[in-house]
Amino acid sequence: MTRWLAHSQITYLGLRPVLDLLFRKDESPAFRIWVRFLLDITRRACAGKQPVIWMNAFAPTEIVYGLRAVPVMPEIIASLVAYLGWSRRPIALADSEISTDLCSFYRCALGLVLEDYLPRPDLILSSSHLCDGANKFFHSLSEIYGCPHLMLDPPYTRNPHGHRYMVSQIKDLVVTACEILGVPLDLGHFASVLTLSNEARKYMAKVNVLRRCKPSPLPGRDGLSYVAGMNFSSLGSRWGSRFYQSLYHHVRGKVARGQGYLQREKRRLLWLHHIRPYYRNEIFQILDEHHVAVSFEEPNFLYWSYLEPSEPWESLAGKILSNVWAGPLERRVEAIRKMAEAYGIDGAIHFSHWGCRQACGGAGIIADDLKEKGIPCAVLPGDGADSDNYSPGQTRTRLEALVEMLE
Repeated sequence: MTRWLAHSQITYLGLRPVLDLLFRKDESPAFRIWVRFLLDITRRACAGKQPVIWMNAFAPTEIVYGLRAVPVMPEIIASLVAYLGWSRRPIALADSEISTDLCSFYRCALGLVLEDYLPRPDLILSSSHLCDGANKFFHSLSEIYGCPHLMLDPPYTRNPHGHRYMVSQIKDLVVTACEILGVPLDLGHFASVLTLSNEARKYMAKVNVLRRCKPSPLPGRDGLSYVAGMNFSSLGSRWGSRFYQSLYHHVRGKVARGQGYLQREKRRLLWLHHIRPYYRNEIFQILDEHHVAVSFEEPNFLYWSYLEPSEPWESLAGKILSNVWAGPLERRVEAIRKMAEAYGIDGAIHFSHWGCRQACGGAGIIADDLKEKGIPCAVLPGDGADSDNYSPGQTRTRLEALVEMLE
């Protein structure tokens, strides 16, 4: 019965009015748009009227929307499953099949696949940035489902030769995807998708400027959940444009009223890494108790320029290669310095998610660089989706030590 409900579009049509009734009156309109976006995209993935493309979180969604397909991101689904407290069962099932050293978001997603809870893909698309394991994991999923897997493999360095190489990869991938899915290549539609992506980016930039204000108007826990989630999954869609415009008006109103998300803000933190623990935990409660705000988060840093709708492959290649978390660590360090200065940061937390090599490997160097500039940084080991890897006592000790350094 539960599998039937998970695959039925009726489920997601029926959930919207129910969830509308459950929303708190003080919930931001942007949050409501996010929930409706999730319901709509899952309903369409289950309806079978459009191609369904599975993709990893760092592949540009503009490609999928340009193909008039529905994007499904297993990592995002895994974070929602963890948030609802349902991740232990699929992770345990996956652990009998693959190494427990693998990222828990992938393990959770694999468990959901093995139990047939997710809409089936017509095509799988992945990119090796930023996660080295993405292409291998998604290739394994393509073997399970018996569907094609196309991948992007961006070069390590950013230069004209690498850009040309990336452009050719994207163009070949799109042409091949059109052949597999039986859809025409519509450059006019791709241009409209990039225009929508630019519209979302415009409001993302405005929100980021407003978040420099004191006190902090938007909770970091929100920035690391639905705000970052829409960054990964909605760019190029009308939902993305609506969401970020709504978020801008919400945050602008709070700034105009001088209203922070904490009653009293004493210190401002920068959250480093793209995720947080999504299961029940005390991290933000502890920080709130000490009047410490998470004022900004790494995943919401805008690293790419506006896209040129008439040159989709060149623009998307530039976006991919501009990613400050790919390539040399110095690029990420420089971006963190800019964030620390722009947001008046007093301290930082680097959440080192188990299984995430690209984040954990640079944590010590980043912490040392911040400390040299007088910004204390706590490296917080943990896990985004697997609550068995969460240590409440150790976490509280590290956070309280950070707070003490900020006094």
